[in-house]
Amino acid sequence: MTRILSLAAVLVTALAFPAIAGDTATKATSEAAAATGSAPAGNPFTMETAHKHLVQLGYTNVSELVKDANGKWAGSADKDGKTVIVAVDVKGNVAN
Repeated sequence: MTRILSLAAVLVTALAFPAIAGDTATKATSEAAAATGSAPAGNPFTMETAHKHLVQLGYTNVSELVKDANGKWAGSADKDGKTVIVAVDVKGNVAN
């Protein structure tokens, strides 16, 4: 539970302040990879399908993704020459 809360705090910081979050978000994502939680009913995405979805949208170097309490898969990836924090929601929408 502590890992999930820590990851959530890092991801919120990373989304709000991407320039200062950088390596911290990546490290927290890696550390919390085992704490993926369960998806809400009807969530069509597994980590693998969320990863493939990001690649289909043009993201490269997609990190290991971690599922939050709302079923979003979050991690980092490269797009247009920049590394960004990404999150795939249960509908396939991508936030970065």
